[in-house]
Amino acid sequence: MESIKKTNVNSVKSSEEINTESVANGFYEKVGNGNVDIYLRETTADGLRKSMQEMRENVLGQVNDRINDMIAEVLQGIETSLSKREPFNKDKYRDKRQSNKEGALPDKEFLARNSLLDDLFKITDIRTVYNLFMVTLILFFFSTVASDIMDGGSLLIGTMTIRKAFAKFPTCLYIWALMQISTISIYIPFNLWAYQRLQFSPKSSIRKFWDYSFLTIFIMYVVYFIHFPVTAMLREDLGTASCLALLLEQVRQMMKSYAFVRSVAPRFISYKPHSDVPQPNGPGFSQYLYFLFAPTLIYRDKYPRNEQIRWMVVMKNFVEVGLVIFYLAFVIERLVGPNFEMFGKQPVESKWVVKRSIEATIPGILFFISGNYLLLHSWLNAWAEMLQFADRMFYKDWWNSTSYRMYYRTWNVVVHDWLYTYIYKDMYEIVMPRSKPMATLVVFLVSATFHEYILAFGFGFFYPVMFILFAGFGFCFFFIGSIASSNTFIWLSFCIGNGIMFSTYSMEYYARRHCSPYFNYYLDLLVPRSWVCQAQFAS
Repeated sequence: MESIKKTNVNSVKSSEEINTESVANGFYEKVGNGNVDIYLRETTADGLRKSMQEMRENVLGQVNDRINDMIAEVLQGIETSLSKREPFNKDKYRDKRQSNKEGALPDKEFLARNSLLDDLFKITDIRTVYNLFMVTLILFFFSTVASDIMDGGSLLIGTMTIRKAFAKFPTCLYIWALMQISTISIYIPFNLWAYQRLQFSPKSSIRKFWDYSFLTIFIMYVVYFIHFPVTAMLREDLGTASCLALLLEQVRQMMKSYAFVRSVAPRFISYKPHSDVPQPNGPGFSQYLYFLFAPTLIYRDKYPRNEQIRWMVVMKNFVEVGLVIFYLAFVIERLVGPNFEMFGKQPVESKWVVKRSIEATIPGILFFISGNYLLLHSWLNAWAEMLQFADRMFYKDWWNSTSYRMYYRTWNVVVHDWLYTYIYKDMYEIVMPRSKPMATLVVFLVSATFHEYILAFGFGFFYPVMFILFAGFGFCFFFIGSIASSNTFIWLSFCIGNGIMFSTYSMEYYARRHCSPYFNYYLDLLVPRSWVCQAQFAS
């Protein structure tokens, strides 16, 4: 080993001697030529250049290595983030699953997901929009306080408006309880029909009679279910908000009972006794009861469920419900009442009507957005959290709509799913096969009719502005989306449409209180008083 080391040292020395000798020869050659200064300058420059080159290569090598490491870390982080968020991105807006039946439309699919605003409010920039509405609530509050003290001498802060709107609310709850009990009781006759028909021969006339008897009884029940609450509501003279809440619940329970019967009945109707398919079983009572309170109108035996109830989330959403109710009361007191309460007390000119209709766009759009948030976000999320219902997609990003076709599909997903599943699909697959325009027309007519039904009996008069705007202009805009494909146009139409509805319904509301009724009861019920109210002053 020592000999090897000596050999390596000698070899190194010999190479150094050779290099020294070559340098010396070059030096003496330069000296001989009288170029010592030139030689020194060149040698020094070459050395510095070589050193700087080596330093640059070392620095660039280290920088490249560090950049590669950083890029690798970033890419790994992105891959990890995408892998974690992939189910959310993939499933957030997916609500339909392709049906196994040939020629059938896709079916509703339930997935565990948050409401869109719950996710968006985690972004600071989007949260600012929520804060702006809170600021307007505070400003309305101070404005109402100042008006109460200066004008009335007492502090009401919207409570009087709320008390009038929810007048006789305990009676409303009593009627609602009777409706809920009757809806729950459907479970018993339905199971009696379903299991009893299995005992009859498939081709026997007794089975047909049994089926048509149950169908007749169910239709009679729906008619009675519509008649009784409306009669009781009109007899008790409930407040406007109490009437609207009761009518919304009435329509919701009708849609629930129909969805249950429509979804479960085919199991028993399609069953053949001599086939290999086992005898069908109906849902348990707990499944039916859960469906009646779950924030969905589509029946399933099972839904995606959360593991626990976050009671703070429940409280937060119910607090928001209360705040939005006060917000709407402030809007009425500050922006609606002062502008329209004089209607029917003194004559007004046509330019007054035009001006008030334009000004009504502000409270109209505030009511539209706030009511949407109250019902489809706060209220439904509170019940979904209490019932551990995991699919919170009650709406989509309707505010980004560039066409009415997109808006109608994203605004109220809960009602849209019911209309799609039980009206549109049945029309398209059974009643009028492959006719999408006719199926769409029926959906519009059904939806517009129930909207007008709620408003007519809620306000106590018939004024089909909603029906005309919804089933008329809305239906036309639905099919000419390529012409009116602009988010600006959609929002402009929202403002104009809500302004028209707000002004016309407000004038009719005050005309019903200040103007004389028609001589005929049915004429007074169907024809708006605001049309002839001004003629009373002229006469």
